Amino acid sequence: MTADEAAQLQLARDRMIARHKLIEGIIRNNEMQLRNESARGGAEIELECARRDVARAAGGSAAQDEFDRVVDRLGKLRDEHARLVAEREWLNHALLEFDSTPTDDDHKRTGHA
Repeated sequence: MTADEAAQLQLARDRMIARHKLIEGIIRNNEMQLRNESARGGAEIELECARRDVARAAGGSAAQDEFDRVVDRLGKLRDEHARLVAEREWLNHALLEFDSTPTDDDHKRTGHA
């Protein structure tokens, strides 16, 4: 194997690893989005229960404190969801761009320099 062939092989390997890391990032992001979705669903149920407790005349300050806590938690979960969606869009764009960028080997096969 020539030095040029070894260098090309290393570049192909590095490119494969970089693409694999993007795909791993997408998988992690999917997992985090599913967990976030589940947590938001639970928090929305808690919010309705807390809203009900506040509406009762005997709810008192403890019910209002619980309501405020759940509202805060749900807000943080929604912010995290927005962050995850933005991250996913970036990862998808990066992978699409990565896959559409020709390699040196592609240039040689098509005759482009």
